Amino acid sequence: MSSPVRASTRISIAWSGAGAYEDTDTLVLTINGWSLDLRVYSGGPHKGGVEWATVGNVVELEGSTDDKPMLRWDHIIDTHPPSSVPDQGSFITLPNGDVSETGAMHNLATGKTEPYEEVWRRFPREQGGYCVLERVGGDGGPKAFVGRVGSRALGLGMDADGVFTGWREEKGGSGWRRVYEFNGDDGNARLPSLPDPIPVEWKEGQEVELGGSAWIVRTVGRL
Repeated sequence: MSSPVRASTRISIAWSGAGAYEDTDTLVLTINGWSLDLRVYSGGPHKGGVEWATVGNVVELEGSTDDKPMLRWDHIIDTHPPSSVPDQGSFITLPNGDVSETGAMHNLATGKTEPYEEVWRRFPREQGGYCVLERVGGDGGPKAFVGRVGSRALGLGMDADGVFTGWREEKGGSGWRRVYEFNGDDGNARLPSLPDPIPVEWKEGQEVELGGSAWIVRTVGRL
């Protein structure tokens, strides 16, 4: 867990010691203490719908070590119902380089808090820019974040009524493409794409204009 900037996907989840499976296409961007996370059902009756989406701050817990990090995610945006159970887990690196996360959280299928194990795989490190932007005026109104690590980007927002807006973009040989989009222009949390390349003049804490709105650069840099 040494890199403060990474993009990861989930390989599997197992609840209460049962068999592992994966029913989502998940992208998590972890960027200097920020986390943007979008999980989309990859099959079943809810295929193409949002399983979970969050934006939050990543906090290292007491007792965390380099060999076994212990982290908590303090959510700013969360599409799941409120829970008294903190979103936190312990991590170990597996022999093949994947990362196992264990903890306890709400299982939507059972409605209970259960122990879980998730297995995560980091995408190969690539050269390119990274950033997280937060739209100005989120207190009491629509909250919105856009972030990028290399060739992967997420836009995640939620209005004051709890309506989620989001997208995932990836860059390939023909440029950027939108892999998923939810609510789009119908959402109140407008989510413009990030410029490419990320402007070199952007600095942490700076207010910039994007898509006709003001945004704060929470973190920015290059890999």
